[in-house]
Amino acid sequence: MPRNYYCLVAGLPNISFEDSKLSYSSGDFLADLREFVQKKDFKYFKLFKFKTDNENIYKVLVDHEHKFISGGSYSSDEIDEFIEDPANAVSFIREYIEEYHSEEFDEEVDKKRLTILYYQYLLDCRNDFVKGWFELELNIKNIFAALNSRKYGLQTEKEIIDVNNVSEAIAKSNSRDFGLTGELEYIEQLLSVYEIDDLLKREKAIDLLKWDWLDENSFFNYFTVEKLFAYFIKLTMIERWIKLDPKTGRELFNRFMKELEKGYQFPDEFKKIKN
Repeated sequence: MPRNYYCLVAGLPNISFEDSKLSYSSGDFLADLREFVQKKDFKYFKLFKFKTDNENIYKVLVDHEHKFISGGSYSSDEIDEFIEDPANAVSFIREYIEEYHSEEFDEEVDKKRLTILYYQYLLDCRNDFVKGWFELELNIKNIFAALNSRKYGLQTEKEIIDVNNVSEAIAKSNSRDFGLTGELEYIEQLLSVYEIDDLLKREKAIDLLKWDWLDENSFFNYFTVEKLFAYFIKLTMIERWIKLDPKTGRELFNRFMKELEKGYQFPDEFKKIKN
């Protein structure tokens, strides 16, 4: 049975938006969660940080750069240690480093290899919400990469991350919707978003689609860790938009605050249990 974090969810901190900055960041949130969330739940938050670790590993191995990017799960020293001996690294990173050091590895051919291993790892996640979120991100990336390939005459197979059924369909289909109508409820919305010429407005439309997905898929997870995932992801989205476009960042922040102001009421089934 999933653990319910009644007090933690109901007491999610109020945050403020002043001078285009958040008073409570996603990093602050993770630091607080570490103390209160079970280890088996907290480990899922680390999945969001592996993307930064991937960048650091790729920079050192392939680009031969040592400019460390903070925000990942591993320190600069740990990254260097893994490259020397990957035995203690997470499985997909270990596999990549071992492949890189093999004679068969070709940097030009295998540019996407770390990303492929990363998404294979994510889509094997046991938490359905987290798995669904990363699959949504992957599908959006692949659909837009395929649409760009059509527009600019590129080879779709080389542009997408082929790790699931949707990517397989994208690679094989020449139809307008890649044959995904009926399988992806948001395919038509994505096709419409792609037609937006203004890149900033297009990015905003994509993030609003993601935001709605978070609301829909966490709605009935009243006090479980999924509600905390959604809170964390929304914070990261707001932070990103504060840097990209402060106006949009403020719009998302205001929407976020309205959601928090509604509060979290115990649903009827929990009231019956309590009584």
